[in-house]
Amino acid sequence: MHARVSTYHGDEPEKFEEGLRTVTPQLESIAGFSHALFLIDRQSGKAISITVWDSEEALTASAEQANQMRQQATEPSGASIDSVEQYEVAMTVGHTAHV
Repeated sequence: MHARVSTYHGDEPEKFEEGLRTVTPQLESIAGFSHALFLIDRQSGKAISITVWDSEEALTASAEQANQMRQQATEPSGASIDSVEQYEVAMTVGHTAHV
């Protein structure tokens, strides 16, 4: 498994969360997508998205769509995309639950 970790910053976390919700169906339809976490610190305006992919090939193949979805997600709030990085998932622990 592989992951893409993106960091953001903005002044309107509720609008950013709204933007994330609008791209979720697109994300879920991409081949090789496993799951995602979206983290927001509402006080500081910082946010992190972690998308997990079945393989490095799926991660790589999704790159252009992911770029477009990041732009869409940040548009309503004007949040900045501060970084985008890729990692191999070395280990997972615990249960996956939906919030």
